[in-house]
Amino acid sequence: MSEHKETHSAHKPHDSGVFENIGNLRSNLLSVKGAKKIAAWYIDTSEKVANQAINFQASATKWAKETPLAPIFDAQIEYGKKFVERSASAARSLWRLE
Repeated sequence: MSEHKETHSAHKPHDSGVFENIGNLRSNLLSVKGAKKIAAWYIDTSEKVANQAINFQASATKWAKETPLAPIFDAQIEYGKKFVERSASAARSLWRLE
């Protein structure tokens, strides 16, 4: 039984270290620096996904290249690209990431 207590007591410092690390992680994520990292990741990811959607739209509308609809699709794609670029830039400026 004494061996069990020694083994159990040997885990206590390790356990407190885990809780300490979780506490440190939480405080880092809830800090301004952590919030900025999360915001930067979210903005970058959203921008990539939006650009992929625009690129998919461009490839899906290639069939209209020689039709009267081509200028409409081209304008939509260009407007979408500018919108995504400006939105991401505004979000980065708001978070002061640049």
